[in-house]
Amino acid sequence: MATAGFSAELNKATNPSNRQEDWEYIMGFCDQINKELEGLLAHKIQSPQEWEALQALTVLEACMKNCGRRFHNEVGKFKFLNELIKVVSPKVSKVFFCPRIFSPLSVFG
Repeated sequence: MATAGFSAELNKATNPSNRQEDWEYIMGFCDQINKELEGLLAHKIQSPQEWEALQALTVLEACMKNCGRRFHNEVGKFKFLNELIKVVSPKVSKVFFCPRIFSPLSVFG
C-alpha cells in the first residue's frame, strides 16, 4: 500500500488545477517511486479529467527516464499495459491523447 506522502506527491504533480506541469513534484514522485513502487500512476492516467491524465503521462515519462529497472519492469507488466490500452480505446480517448500514451514507452526502445 502506498504511503500518504507518496500519494500526496502524485496528487500534487497531477492536480487538475495546475496551470502548468510542476516539475518539482514530478521529480519528487520519481525519487519516491524508486523507494516504493505502487500502481497509483495507472489510476491517474485514466482520469476523466484530461489535464490530470496528461500530467500523469508526463510523470510516467519522467519516471521512465529517471527511475531504474524496477520501475521499467513494473511498467512492462501486462497489468499496467492493459490499463494503458483502456485509455487508448476510442470510447475513452481523444485523438491527440493517444500519441502521448506511447511516448513514455518509447524509452524502452
